[in-house]
Amino acid sequence: MNEVFDELKEELRKALLDVGFEKPTEIQSLVIPKALKGIDVAMQARTGSGKTAAYLLPIMNSMVGKVTESLVIVPTRELALQVASQFTYFNKYLGFKHAVVYGGVPYDGQISSVRDASLVVATPGRLLDLVRKSYIDLGRVDYFVIDEVDRMMDMGFIDDVRVISSLAHNRRQTYAATATLPREIYELLRSIMRNPVFLRTGNHEYELPLVDQVVYLINGFWREKYGVMTKELAGKSIVFANTRERAYRLHRQLSRDYYALLLHGGMKQYMREKVLGRFRDADGDAVLVTTDLASRGLDIIDVELIINFDVPSNPETYIHRIGRTARLDRKGRAVTLATKSELQVINAAANLSGSRYKLMVLNE
Repeated sequence: MNEVFDELKEELRKALLDVGFEKPTEIQSLVIPKALKGIDVAMQARTGSGKTAAYLLPIMNSMVGKVTESLVIVPTRELALQVASQFTYFNKYLGFKHAVVYGGVPYDGQISSVRDASLVVATPGRLLDLVRKSYIDLGRVDYFVIDEVDRMMDMGFIDDVRVISSLAHNRRQTYAATATLPREIYELLRSIMRNPVFLRTGNHEYELPLVDQVVYLINGFWREKYGVMTKELAGKSIVFANTRERAYRLHRQLSRDYYALLLHGGMKQYMREKVLGRFRDADGDAVLVTTDLASRGLDIIDVELIINFDVPSNPETYIHRIGRTARLDRKGRAVTLATKSELQVINAAANLSGSRYKLMVLNE
């Protein structure tokens, strides 16, 4: 085991070996030694680089099991569940209790679980609801994490983040994780962290994993796009559509010949979790048809292929979509079906990320 992990307590080292974490990723190598010294750390790294473990491991190394000892706030329910899942892996030999708090589901189970939880993973709105109703006291928090800060800002949660930070005023250490670090986020973090060290990997505003990117230049007709897509489909794949209606249509067609699942923002939370669980557990070929609900925060490490059936409206979304593959240094492939006018989005994404793609022209 790498010397960075050797600094962790034995229970964590054993759990890491059990889940196959033999050596740290680049961001983990940068963050963990600083974090273990009690320094506030803001980390910037590409999607799939291991940021969650970079903050969970040093926090768990320092925890003693007090109620509400650690708090992780995240922008989405799906990310909350994924952070809790990683915590469960690392917690195998420690036995800390945890709670996951997010909206769209009844309060009772969450109220019960936060009463004796040492680590709470929460979305801002539901967390503040529980605080106002006196079910959770953020004054007890020692370790505070703001995950996906850039998306928190995109989704309008920054005022909530400031309120939560002020309520957790007794904390000993603060972490922040982000894929991008524009000036407004940098200034926000400087205002709520104590002399933070900023650690980053890569040289571009957006860092991508090593994804083999292929773009098919097409006319844009549904039948043509569907034909190209089905020739490419293989292994565990995610197919992105721009609207819920187009996702429905794609799912109906694909279900005739593939094990296809559908995910979108109009589904009830329990159904979303059920779909994600089925996709995560699927062996071999499986297709998840989704809107941009799954473009960020979805961490399923064995996704082999991303297909942009529709090109997104902005380069940032394109980058986040294709970042759902090649997780933790695995190989991945991204196929995009684009008209000539849509190439500007893909070219902008390439400039932002310093990446390249192969252009395949079907209609000359």
